[in-house]
Amino acid sequence: MSQAEAALYRPLLHTIAYKIVGCSAIAEDMVQDTFLNWFKKERQEVKDAKAYLISSVRNLSINHLKKKKDELFENMTPNLPSFSINADISYLDIKQEISESLAVLLKKLAPAERAVFVLKEVFNFEYSDLPSIIGKTSDNCRQLLSRAQQKLNQEKERFALEPHKLSTLIGNFKKATLGEFEGLIKSLKEDIPAETK
Repeated sequence: MSQAEAALYRPLLHTIAYKIVGCSAIAEDMVQDTFLNWFKKERQEVKDAKAYLISSVRNLSINHLKKKKDELFENMTPNLPSFSINADISYLDIKQEISESLAVLLKKLAPAERAVFVLKEVFNFEYSDLPSIIGKTSDNCRQLLSRAQQKLNQEKERFALEPHKLSTLIGNFKKATLGEFEGLIKSLKEDIPAETK
């Protein structure tokens, strides 16, 4: 999985971290640390990138809470010391990464594969939610996800990039990260040819 493709998991990782630490800014720090660790790692050793990233952000968030708890008991004061990350993360251009990631999805995946990948892998929809959106059974959606993952690991691009589709997908993706899924679901659904549903 490329750096750009990994960035698609950012909203899911942020949600997981936020549920643990209860603060959006700290959750974002946990996500940044997760990606820094990921980019330094020998990634060919990792069989399931999503599971690795989720486990990593969860562990970092829990460790952060433990550290803060220990500091609180140690200092016995409400004025906790400031917490900062000194790592250089200037090379991480989040907007650009997400745009590139979505472009990869448009170039490598058929519409139904893309819809299942985005909804299940990125936004953690349940398989039971997908048939009404994709127009296929849960089992078919599992197969579509498996095919999508295989195709993303290949170099081959199967479709020409249509700039207006990319622009629409980026806009709807951003709204979905804020909890507004209607536009994303509608655009993903409309892209699936009627005969394949």
